[in-house]
Amino acid sequence: MTNDPLKAAWQQAKLPAHSDLSALLRTRGGHPVMSRIRRQLILESGCYVLFLLAYYDFFDGHTRPLYLNIILVLSVACMLVQHINGYLLAAGRLKAPDILQSLQLKVRQLQQYAWLSVGSRVLGWGGILLFFCSGINWTTPKYWLLAGITIAIVIQMVLLWQLWQRRINRINDTLLALKE
Repeated sequence: MTNDPLKAAWQQAKLPAHSDLSALLRTRGGHPVMSRIRRQLILESGCYVLFLLAYYDFFDGHTRPLYLNIILVLSVACMLVQHINGYLLAAGRLKAPDILQSLQLKVRQLQQYAWLSVGSRVLGWGGILLFFCSGINWTTPKYWLLAGITIAIVIQMVLLWQLWQRRINRINDTLLALKE
């Protein structure tokens, strides 16, 4: 018998069987966070595909030059591929032999993904704006509208960058705590 109640509680605690965790990961939906990411990916992919199927008729893609159609399709594809890349990054297993090295590797991967995520969205939205802004007879109100849209996109990109930095900083904080 020990005088330390924490040590006694630890020794008496029943640890969950590893099979419970394995069963959770083998279930149809997998981990709940991955299910939400997958659901978001499917929803956004479906919206992108519907947009690409409809833009040619709805937004007069047939009257625009071929290079603008190609830019629009590549812009949307760029954002879609980046979403898939993010899902694969989140689903990837830790490969290093210990938790410290695994977290360091994950931080590097997340930093690269953050740059690519923001960059692909900037390129994607730039291509979409280029497609929709071509052939417009520009007036002062239209310039103001374009300025407002540009400001909204810039604000979104800044917020996205800050979100990624908070996530990376949280992992870095965990790394520092583990090193001490």
